[in-house]
Amino acid sequence: MAKDALELIDHLGWSQCHVVGISMGGMIALEFALLANRRILSLTLMATHAGGLIGQAPLIGMYHIIRSFMIRDDDELVKNALDMLYGRKTLNDPDKRQYFYDYHLERFRTRVPLSMVGSFGHMFAVQRHYISYADLLKIRYSNFPCLVMVGTEDRLVRETNSYMLQRTLGCRLVKLEHAGHDVIGECAEQVNQELLEFFESIDLKSHPSQISSEYAAEVRALELCCQHRTHCFVYNLVGFFKGLVLGLILYGALTSGLTKSDFVGIDLCTRCMVLIGCLTGLHRSVLCIFNAFRARSFVKKHQLLLERAANHGGIGITLPTRHKNGIPNGCGFELPVLPFIFTVCLVSLVWWTRQYD
Repeated sequence: MAKDALELIDHLGWSQCHVVGISMGGMIALEFALLANRRILSLTLMATHAGGLIGQAPLIGMYHIIRSFMIRDDDELVKNALDMLYGRKTLNDPDKRQYFYDYHLERFRTRVPLSMVGSFGHMFAVQRHYISYADLLKIRYSNFPCLVMVGTEDRLVRETNSYMLQRTLGCRLVKLEHAGHDVIGECAEQVNQELLEFFESIDLKSHPSQISSEYAAEVRALELCCQHRTHCFVYNLVGFFKGLVLGLILYGALTSGLTKSDFVGIDLCTRCMVLIGCLTGLHRSVLCIFNAFRARSFVKKHQLLLERAANHGGIGITLPTRHKNGIPNGCGFELPVLPFIFTVCLVSLVWWTRQYD
């Protein structure tokens, strides 16, 4: 969908634009920022996340999502949507509640029904969305400013996601008190005012098209990190399962035409699959560990890691002259614990397959 957005601005003849994304639109905006950072004048992220475990919806949000698939009555659908999208303050105001009720009821009655495949496709796209710390830091050092907005009563995206984005991107956070997920509807006036001031603060004449050379060391550190677009654990696990399939194919090719007892054949096939899977997974996990230690060594050598207190601007803390310089603490340069555990597990499996009775 980020590619679709790029095709659209190409069709419109826009060389650059302000990018604003809310919820899944924010996820697409992050992908767009990685795909075409030179086309962006500013990036605004509202009620969104970068994926991973903290990107999972709260239980109350999952409850409302599941209910939306089960309810068939329009009135109940609207009530469920209101509880899912808006904060208590708005819902306790009779006039505002009625306004949003009528708005959503009209939308439900005039909408084109989404197929079950389309619904699950939407959910799958959100679930597999993942922007690594390394990619978020690439956005941090890009040539455009960022802004994050969050409602304090969001039931679909945890508020902590926005704090993580603010810390990693090195940008300003606008906290919308008592607002839910639909911040652009619930706090339209405040959001529009913030966006207008943000856009007007950008000097288009001096807007650079290249990443500043002052971030050269930080960018080099990111180049030393893993460049795959999934979490290292998922990347390693996928490698293991690909190896299992490869092992099955290899076993079938090598034993074609041979006659063995069913038990021996199944046992040997299993060991062959596990061995190839372990070797494939080990190749990936060891590479992830190597990249992690290489990047950590570079960061320590050049003293790029910011102190944790400095990230939050504590009292008496001297912040960097330029707020984007350096790498915030807790942004992906820790010890590669999960790849290491994964490697140990695979080595154990290899040990199990070392002998064949």
